[in-house]
Amino acid sequence: MAVIGICTGLVKLAGAAKVIFSARVFGVSDNIDAYFVAFLVASFFGDTLAGSLNPALVPTFIHVREIEGRAAAQRLYQNVMAGAVVLLAAVAALLLASAEWTLRPFASSFSASKFALTCSLFRVMLPMMPIAALATVWRSVLNSEQRFAFPAMFPAATPVISILFLFRFAATWGVYSLAAGTLIGAALEAALLAAMMLSRGFPILPRWSGRVPAVDQVLAQYWPVVAGIILLGGAPLIDQSIAAMLGSGSVSALQYGTRLTVVLLAMGPSAVATAILPHFSTLIVTRDGSELWHSLRSYAAIILAVTIPVIALLIAFSEPIVRLLFERGHFTGAATEVVTSVQRYSLLQIPAAMVMALAVRLISSMKVNQLLLRAAVLFGVLNLLLDLLLIRWMGISGIALSSAIVQSITVIYLIGLMRNRLPASLKPPPSREAVSR
Repeated sequence: MAVIGICTGLVKLAGAAKVIFSARVFGVSDNIDAYFVAFLVASFFGDTLAGSLNPALVPTFIHVREIEGRAAAQRLYQNVMAGAVVLLAAVAALLLASAEWTLRPFASSFSASKFALTCSLFRVMLPMMPIAALATVWRSVLNSEQRFAFPAMFPAATPVISILFLFRFAATWGVYSLAAGTLIGAALEAALLAAMMLSRGFPILPRWSGRVPAVDQVLAQYWPVVAGIILLGGAPLIDQSIAAMLGSGSVSALQYGTRLTVVLLAMGPSAVATAILPHFSTLIVTRDGSELWHSLRSYAAIILAVTIPVIALLIAFSEPIVRLLFERGHFTGAATEVVTSVQRYSLLQIPAAMVMALAVRLISSMKVNQLLLRAAVLFGVLNLLLDLLLIRWMGISGIALSSAIVQSITVIYLIGLMRNRLPASLKPPPSREAVSR
């Protein structure tokens, strides 16, 4: 977890640097609003369809490798990769043809010229989707082989290339420099993962060899994860859509104010989720339910003990952090006040998000991803209702506070649901008090 947290944190720091330099070049403006909406929608579809492959593939891949051998696991991986590339390429083509309809709900208040720019940027970045399918499958296999550091660092290629394109081409290409850098960076990340796969002796070309029970098992876990991510991961889309209703610059203000939280969520929940999934999956194969729940409780206690004091400190120093990172160029002192308020409320969601990452990966390792759907529905409905309610009282900051409240409620519900629905062999062992009674 520490290795992944550090590596992924460096990646997100590179992403934060991209946002900081973008703020200096474009400020809080229509152009950067258009890029953020286009990027968020494109990455949402890519992250949902490609990102769901990891929790669906890794438990089955490890099970097949341990029971049937490495050759069978390799066939499974190539089958899944072939299906994933075809699926994401088809969705990208559909989105390319329907960009105006897809983006309209998320940019309802944009002017005609601003909306046209958003659609154009969106189309430039859509090829990221099939590239993301390859990168996610390769990263999942490497993680299952206990290779974490380099796969966690390679995503830095996207923000680094974006920054280079921003410096080199912003004067002539404008905000398109960010879109082009995003696409080229995604391709470089995939190339680095492909090289690492070859060095480990894995083929990198998709190959469909027919449906087998293991493929059906991956599919059975994949679609519930997709549905869950659409609702859980759709919260940023809902937030951005509502922010777009609040006037020019609101979308970028929300992006800037949540940037530190995004970095910390990458260093924390993302690292926990990536590291713990193979561990939980192995314990499931060995049916070690006692150790499973001991790990969950121990990691949750450590996570909360570390994160709560850190978050309190960051909230106290939010204004100096925003001034240090953003207040230059076109980013003025008036924007600092708004972004600081958003950042303070946004940071409150991190402890609950850390614990949720543990619970979600435990569910995936048990291959009961259908349990995510109920929690995801609750998450989506609460997020929308609280966003609409709190912006009336707090403006853009209400969206950030809504995320913190919804995360806390959902993780409590998810853990309770999981304890009640699991097979008896994997339920938590009885407490000492219960045994003595």
